[in-house]
Amino acid sequence: MRENWSRGTELLDFTRAELNQLLQTAFPDKRVLDSSHAEGGLANTNIRVHLSGGGQPLLLRIFVRDPEQAKKELSVSELIADRVPCPRFFYFSSSNPVTGHPYLIREWVEGIRLEKAAPEMARQEIVALGNSVGATLAAIHSYTFQRGGFFDDNLNVAVPIDLGSRGLIEFGRQCLIEGAGEERLGSKLAAELMQFLASEAGLLDEWTGPPCLSHSDFGGSNIIVRKGSAAWKVVAVLDWEFAFSGTPFFDFGNLLRRPLGAIEGFEPAVVDGYVAAGAHLPASWKRMSLLTDLTAWLEFLTRPKISSGIISTARAVISATITNWR
Repeated sequence: MRENWSRGTELLDFTRAELNQLLQTAFPDKRVLDSSHAEGGLANTNIRVHLSGGGQPLLLRIFVRDPEQAKKELSVSELIADRVPCPRFFYFSSSNPVTGHPYLIREWVEGIRLEKAAPEMARQEIVALGNSVGATLAAIHSYTFQRGGFFDDNLNVAVPIDLGSRGLIEFGRQCLIEGAGEERLGSKLAAELMQFLASEAGLLDEWTGPPCLSHSDFGGSNIIVRKGSAAWKVVAVLDWEFAFSGTPFFDFGNLLRRPLGAIEGFEPAVVDGYVAAGAHLPASWKRMSLLTDLTAWLEFLTRPKISSGIISTARAVISATITNWR
């Protein structure tokens, strides 16, 4: 689904001397031997770095898209370290002497992005991996909050939001009418979407669980997997800059988009792993996830810089959600 998407921010390049400058505070006795841009994200700059003295490579992450989210990502990673597989962090700074952006240094986790590994797996491998993904998602959602909304740097819910039908309908109105959504989506489909939300969004009000930690970008590019002695499993969940206090359906909606959601056996294995880990899903969880995932596509349509590929994908997903609903 992301194959025709382009970056929304500039991919930064650094000289060897600049990289040494960024890493010297955390590793004063080491020097950069080589570096390369990491695959995956389309917003920030991630660079794999090998230092002198041996040892495992590191990941240098420069927050380009939204610098204000950098400290929050660090706070989330510290919160979940005991339950969720994630990289160790070695250093964080709210600015850097080369470009000014916040940056952090973390361990490099060896593995393969889920979006690359899953399509090549046999059915038995998919089931085992899906179970691991589901259990990991249950661990993420085990962190709950008093209310839904967006975090400040210390994971306080600073901006509350309505996670039910009223919130979804109002967000649709803001994106399509007040924002650039209608122009990019087309007036006919925009009107159909608003009518659809008015008719179906009430399903979200049936969820009575507490607001929980939502990764909000829980897709194949941010889940690192590796084959152990017995089976494939999740070894790291990356990039928490979009995390907020939401419902389970934000992450299920993202994860089960095509192509992952179309792989035979993957979806039921994820659900089995999630429930086996002690989490709960209502009978209508799939529809709740499809409804909730519309918020992501609406948000895409309002971004100042957006590629034609993302707009085309958003139109296709929104149209298919409405058409296939019944």
